[in-house]
Amino acid sequence: MEETKSCVGFAIDCGTLFKGAGVTVGGLILFVASVYVLLAAIFGRYMGYLVLAITFAGWMVLQSSMWLFGFWAQGPDTPTNLGPRGADPAWRVIAAGATAGADRYDVYGLYPDAPWVSPQPSDPAFSADLQSAQGAATTFLATEANHELGLAHDDLAAITSAQFTIDATSFATSEDGTKVGVVRAHFNGGGPVTTVSLYFDSGSVPRYSYMFLGGSIVLFAIHLPLLDRAERRRKEFLTGGGATPWYGPA
Repeated sequence: MEETKSCVGFAIDCGTLFKGAGVTVGGLILFVASVYVLLAAIFGRYMGYLVLAITFAGWMVLQSSMWLFGFWAQGPDTPTNLGPRGADPAWRVIAAGATAGADRYDVYGLYPDAPWVSPQPSDPAFSADLQSAQGAATTFLATEANHELGLAHDDLAAITSAQFTIDATSFATSEDGTKVGVVRAHFNGGGPVTTVSLYFDSGSVPRYSYMFLGGSIVLFAIHLPLLDRAERRRKEFLTGGGATPWYGPA
């Protein structure tokens, strides 16, 4: 089976990356550059650019605000963070080995004693964390095993997360309030028990929406006084600095 290759510096397939870049460039040419051509024909190149920049930045302020806050666009239950999503909240692996441990959190030195808790699968307070942490741990172990064996993730002989059995799962809270966990698992085909240390990353889902909103506000604030000054100069050029003479109704 053909292996999908990622572009250097991107965790995205090269074909998908190039297609996305092509669609973006084509959209800018079709919807932005064509409008600029019309504005430049009416106002001139400089002022046409300013008008386009102001309107585009203003539209992006509204759009990114809708992404972030919803503003009840779909009713009282309109969800927020509808725009480009950053990292979702998830359990992240920080170490794996024979024992639990990570330099980032001292609480690993107390494992498996208190404050570590080993909840039951039926415990509703930990059910979501159990599934997420165990899934992250087994996926990590499968990925590492395939890497050592030189197998691609889509190879028919590749090891999957379902081929690992969970032996124990424990949770605790670090000194800074971060939730941390330890998952012990082994490969069904034999081998030692591996201890995977994890922490819960709260994610940054609205990150890109905030970036778009902040950047749009900055662009709007920069171009607005430039447009005002260009309009004043255009008025002086057309009218000599004064109002157009009144000759009565046409």
